[in-house]
Amino acid sequence: MSKNSKVWRLLIGMLSLVFVLVVSQMATPAKAATNHNGADFTTSASVTNGPDFKHVDTIDIQYNLNFGSTPIHDGDTITLDFPANLRGKTPGDTFDVTDQDGTVIGKAVVSDTGVVITMNGALENKTNDKLTLNLATKYRGDDYGEQAVVFPLENGGKSTSTINLVKDEANLSKKGVIQDNGTIKWTILVDRQEVDLKNLKISDTIGDNQELIEGLTVSNAHWTSKTQYQREKPALKENTDYKVTYNGTTGFDVAFNDTVSNLIAIDYYTKITDDTLTHSGYKFRNKAVMSWGGGTGDGRYSEEANGKASSSTGNSGSGSGDVNETDEEDPDEDTGTIDVDGGTETDEEEAAREEEEAKDEAAKEADKETAKKNAVKKAAAKQAATKKAAAAKAKAAAKAKQVAPATATQTAGTTTTRNTKLPQTRGADDTMASLMGVTALLVTLGGAWIRQRF
Repeated sequence: MSKNSKVWRLLIGMLSLVFVLVVSQMATPAKAATNHNGADFTTSASVTNGPDFKHVDTIDIQYNLNFGSTPIHDGDTITLDFPANLRGKTPGDTFDVTDQDGTVIGKAVVSDTGVVITMNGALENKTNDKLTLNLATKYRGDDYGEQAVVFPLENGGKSTSTINLVKDEANLSKKGVIQDNGTIKWTILVDRQEVDLKNLKISDTIGDNQELIEGLTVSNAHWTSKTQYQREKPALKENTDYKVTYNGTTGFDVAFNDTVSNLIAIDYYTKITDDTLTHSGYKFRNKAVMSWGGGTGDGRYSEEANGKASSSTGNSGSGSGDVNETDEEDPDEDTGTIDVDGGTETDEEEAAREEEEAKDEAAKEADKETAKKNAVKKAAAKQAATKKAAAAKAKAAAKAKQVAPATATQTAGTTTTRNTKLPQTRGADDTMASLMGVTALLVTLGGAWIRQRF
């Protein structure tokens, strides 16, 4: 092998070593996301409706979290477990967690056992971060009577809410679920208590912003638990087991030919006529009336059920953070109203409740507006004081300048311009300079060795 060839191989080897050193110094590993246990930061948690619930009712709960000096970074997750005897009402539901200005700060996903929030970078460089979560759950189990719902809190503490599970004595119920194709699937459960009902008739009236789609599926059914049922196949046959009369697009009547003594499920669809309402949280309503018995007047009995369908799942979240560390403030409260009855309120009862909630909300907004005005006044006063102090300081400096004697210097002054890059940039420059020095040293030593050998 020629001397030139050996020299080039040695130089290439040294340059490769220098390249590896440079790359290893400049490569910065990505910061791993932190998985936070929400219970470690939960300051309060409770059931917010009730205390009496049927097994089918929605149990609303609220968590308040305060992260204090613990920073929240982009990609961090926060996991909150439901109390052991509660389950998520809508597993798989996702919703945005927003700040007071409506900016999305995270995305939450509900499961059967809890909720996981993945945060984005909106709270970067903020402290005293807070979260308020309102979640819709169901009772897990078949118990009756008073039950303790236990929430774990920070520092090993706990909060307990007491709820009361009561028997659902209704013979008729109704619910609706909005579908992806702009329709609503409605289900009427008839003879829930499975008693003998002679001459049974169901009259259904479609609410506003909907049109009935003709075609019913009427099925015998049976309970598999206190809250779950299963339809039996095949479905009942029209004209053989029941007769149906359609009232245009506004409703229908179903009359059963024989005495009914078991649970029956009636399924049908309506079309939403105003697409803008589908995802707005608007409540679509339907009313069903069950009548049975013989004759008219006192010889005829009836029961009513009001069904609702809404895009709102009852899950929401809000949060905030301070640019600089401040004293802790009260957590933001959710401003939306939540349907607390699962579809069993009358229209009059719901209207009265929502009117009362609106009054409470108006009072809260008035308090917030007053606090905002006070904060503005305080900031203005502080700014005026700052300006006054600055003016006084400038006046004193001008006076001192007038009194101070002139000073002569022997030589003209010089100005030194320093590197104004960020500290981490200067550090990188220093590292590069060191590596260049190492490179020069290796090349010099290599040259000397090459001269000795060749």
